[in-house]
Amino acid sequence: MNTIEICNLSLMMIGMPTITSFEDANNNARMCKEFFPVVRDRVLRDHCWSFAVSYASLQTTTDTSYEPDFPFVCAMPVDLIRILEVDGGEPYLHVGNRILTQRQGAKLKYIRRVEDPEQFDPLFTEAVQYALAGEIIITNTRDAQMVNFYRNEYERRLAIARSIDTAENRHELTPRPQRSNWIEARGCAGVRASGTTWTEGNAGAQGEQIVEG
Repeated sequence: MNTIEICNLSLMMIGMPTITSFEDANNNARMCKEFFPVVRDRVLRDHCWSFAVSYASLQTTTDTSYEPDFPFVCAMPVDLIRILEVDGGEPYLHVGNRILTQRQGAKLKYIRRVEDPEQFDPLFTEAVQYALAGEIIITNTRDAQMVNFYRNEYERRLAIARSIDTAENRHELTPRPQRSNWIEARGCAGVRASGTTWTEGNAGAQGEQIVEG
């Protein structure tokens, strides 16, 4: 799905004629051309979309920091939409178009600007459609009821995306296989159990064959 197709879905939602390009000589094309990049970036900022998460090493500039606790002034990536964290949770300051950090070489996790619709998550595309439809309605009809409807639908799709992302990004570490106390008690210190699963406490049943180390 390309940008024009996304815009046309928004136009069809509200019963307006579709467009063939942003250069069409009509008001719908002009509105879509103006609103789409603004709405896209706003939706990117409103949620931690997995497809838009990126990482970068912050580059220190020659600017002077007036914050004693944050002596290093770093340039922001040109595609930055929203800062998620610095070095896994270290403190930082966002001042203008600079990021102030406590040390050099800090790593930034952020939401980047994604302009290629082929990279969009389907839920992101739906959210953009409803947000764009709401902006077009405000400009054309100023129908408060319709505006509220599309804004509410936009929020609903953000909630769905948050729920799905939470489920898909839950990490659970699997404990490494442990040596059985029963084996060690029998003097098998030189025996290695690879991938063994114990099911009956420390002296559990062995899930795989013992392999000589």
